[in-house]
Amino acid sequence: MAHVDAVVVGSGIIGSFVALALHERGLRVMVVDRAGLAPGTSRSSDGNLLCSDKSPGLMLELSHRSLQAWHRFAERYGNHCEFDPKGSTVVARSHTEAEGLAALVRAQQSAGVDCRFLESGWEALEPHLGPDTVAVGYWPGDAQVQPMLACYQIARHLREAGVEYRFYQAIEQLEPTDDRVVVTLAGGEPVTAGHVCLCTGIWTNEVLKPLGLSVPIEPRKGHIAVLERGDVVVNSKIADFGYQAAAESTEIDETAVQTAAIIEATRSGTILCGSSREFAGFDMTINMETVQRLLADCIGIVPDLARLRVIRAYAGLRPFSRDGLPIIGALPGAERIVVATGHEGAGHGLAAVTGEIVAATLAEGVTHPSAGQLHPERFV
Repeated sequence: MAHVDAVVVGSGIIGSFVALALHERGLRVMVVDRAGLAPGTSRSSDGNLLCSDKSPGLMLELSHRSLQAWHRFAERYGNHCEFDPKGSTVVARSHTEAEGLAALVRAQQSAGVDCRFLESGWEALEPHLGPDTVAVGYWPGDAQVQPMLACYQIARHLREAGVEYRFYQAIEQLEPTDDRVVVTLAGGEPVTAGHVCLCTGIWTNEVLKPLGLSVPIEPRKGHIAVLERGDVVVNSKIADFGYQAAAESTEIDETAVQTAAIIEATRSGTILCGSSREFAGFDMTINMETVQRLLADCIGIVPDLARLRVIRAYAGLRPFSRDGLPIIGALPGAERIVVATGHEGAGHGLAAVTGEIVAATLAEGVTHPSAGQLHPERFV
């Protein structure tokens, strides 16, 4: 029977960074995914690494720390995932929005985040903003990453270092005891592990159900439209000031669809337009009415986008936590099973710090300063 220190279930961006952090601390790791590499939420993400959409508090602290860790990752392992600290520009189109944006910038500056408020001169940052722009906030440290390339880069490094990846093998059974977990893979193969880390996003409860356990997450659907290459220059991530409210909303309305503009160029020259948020179960069908709404939002911020054609649109499911915070830690009653989920739309931005939190607990026995606020026991 194979034995490892940790089985990481899920090879998306959270599972990738958890596996990397555990390996860096000398643990023997196996990564298991019932489909190919990063088959879920990471595959349908736009790779935002943002502080600009966070109110002061824990999420901003975690995002700032994680963004610094992303920089260290690119420096240590090379930038093979289009990691691009291009910055982000948040647009206010009324004096009321400008006052709110100025207050956000001041609060984040007090928290140590590099950002600034501009009431003029934004054309040098983003020449295609609309004529109704009143002011902008600028976060030079915000970044973007190509989600799939990031997962591929980590997987290549870990496999070259001897970490075993088991693709297309589901978890048939988990048997936690006081000192280990017996993991039965598809086909009946048993593996023993000191811990099992469930980085399984919206599918976490599917794995936990046979144990009579669960965490309070549910899928939150989002759409992205891809525009053709053209002569519209987008230098940073451009967001409507209302995007922050949509990203931080914890209201559950089964009928409402929230949209707020966020616009960014890719390394290939296409432009991604988002975003939407809705509760639609596990349905990933593209709703063209929603796509039209988010495109209208984006054109309101950058009117010249209207002359570009839509190449395609896609939808994905974010793991939504009821209180808006990730769920990271050992499960009460099954302490050798650790969950890392509930990041909603901030998964890529928080992936690096999530790996640090899990690894500090498993490898070093150290409680991360934020771990108590994120621990699943808060819902018990």
